[in-house]
Amino acid sequence: MSRGVHGVLGLVFVTAMSGALVAGLQAGLVYNSFPKMADRWVPSDILALEPKLRNFTENPTTVQFDHRILGESVVLVVTGLWLWGRKQPLPPRARKALHCLLAAAWLQATLGVSTLLTYVPVSLASSHQAGAVTLLSVALWLAHELKLLRRIPK
Repeated sequence: MSRGVHGVLGLVFVTAMSGALVAGLQAGLVYNSFPKMADRWVPSDILALEPKLRNFTENPTTVQFDHRILGESVVLVVTGLWLWGRKQPLPPRARKALHCLLAAAWLQATLGVSTLLTYVPVSLASSHQAGAVTLLSVALWLAHELKLLRRIPK
């Protein structure tokens, strides 16, 4: 389970860094619909810049698309980890951290979609940024609780 939590930590971190690009480029203002971007699943201007690699850091459409995919991946991976972890014999603190991780991931996704659909009001955008820190912190808490399990003598 600790490998899965470390994977979640990495995914949440990369997603938060992707969110920094979204904020910096004001990419949240480009497509304000969900789950599609306007009327398409993959927008036509996703690879508009040359060389193509520039799109991942400079094209607001690509940056928003990447952040959406990463955010959805976090929710899926965390939900899968929770489904698997609830069947495992975990101590109460690790179980609580696991439940909090699920709640934080879904709350963060809800904040992200709400921020997008309401054209990025500052209050929701800052809550979404704070949610990223919270989600990363809860994932670290779970990793810490699982690390403690290995130190407990049997």
